[in-house]
Amino acid sequence: MGLGCRFRRAVVTAAMNLFLFFWSLITLWGILIFLRYRWRKMEEEEQAMYEMVKKIIAVVHDHYKEWERNLERYPYVGIFHVRDSLIPPQSRKKMKRVWERAVDFLASNESRIQTESHRVAGEDMLVWRWTQPSYVSDSEH
Repeated sequence: MGLGCRFRRAVVTAAMNLFLFFWSLITLWGILIFLRYRWRKMEEEEQAMYEMVKKIIAVVHDHYKEWERNLERYPYVGIFHVRDSLIPPQSRKKMKRVWERAVDFLASNESRIQTESHRVAGEDMLVWRWTQPSYVSDSEH
């Protein structure tokens, strides 16, 4: 094999290796950007879920206080009613995952709220009931 042919082969091999190196670098950089984006989105979703949990707890607790003052008919409030009062209709599809995570979080981690099934207006529905007595929660504040 001649010197020119060897030189050409070396240049092509070096160029190909350089191309593969930069292509791999760009691919890894893209993956890193995507992972950072996903992690940020997951953190934002988790924060939104915790905010939703706080709002749900406040609504259920306020409903229970109103029931104690005979302003509400029942000591429980429908889960879908709480959702409808916290999330506007145009945001429900976007907030569906946050809502479901908040409901699951409350079911597994919140002892002050109990999930029950009641017949309301002739229809079975899931409701939340505040279980902590108000004299305990009022003394904390």
